[in-house]
Amino acid sequence: MVLLPLCVLPAGPGPPRYVCYCEGEWAGAGGFNLYVTDAAELWGTCFTRDQLPALKARLGLSAAEDVSARFKEACKQQSVNLSLQEDIASLTLSGGPLALTFDLSKVPGPEAAPRIQALTLGLAERVCQLEQQLSAAEDKAVSPRKKPWQAGPQLFLPDPDPQRGSLGPAVRRRCPGESLINPGFKSKKPAGGVDFED
Repeated sequence: MVLLPLCVLPAGPGPPRYVCYCEGEWAGAGGFNLYVTDAAELWGTCFTRDQLPALKARLGLSAAEDVSARFKEACKQQSVNLSLQEDIASLTLSGGPLALTFDLSKVPGPEAAPRIQALTLGLAERVCQLEQQLSAAEDKAVSPRKKPWQAGPQLFLPDPDPQRGSLGPAVRRRCPGESLINPGFKSKKPAGGVDFED
């Protein structure tokens, strides 16, 4: 599935009312077309591969520049503006050295329905893929301490505690005269206790 560059309009807070997307030069027909939909109606351009050089010249772009890349950049910068007037929509991409303006005409219902359906199904597929990627990333990001204990054979058993007769951490017995503060070393002088009669 080819991921179409798209954005929702109006940008910013508030509920989106339109989805704007483009089919670039990579599409099967090889042309470039912009579409705007509110999920009920569709407006679009109708450029063919043969019209693309003239479109780029009119927009002041070189033959090597990709118009869809300019659209994608404008979407990232939230600099796509839409104005609707009856059956015509005007779309302006203001991100870049000069603003690009496109006139989109209303697509007839029978032709618009399969395009809106394809967009809806494509977006649903993209959401499912992103949720799977997010879930996989969350699984990898869980720290070992937070992972649930996995049931299975225990490879190392703790030493049995001789005082309680059960399994538990082994406690090393202190030898007489061994320092409490620095275990393993003998005290320099024997403990004398407290003399209360002094």
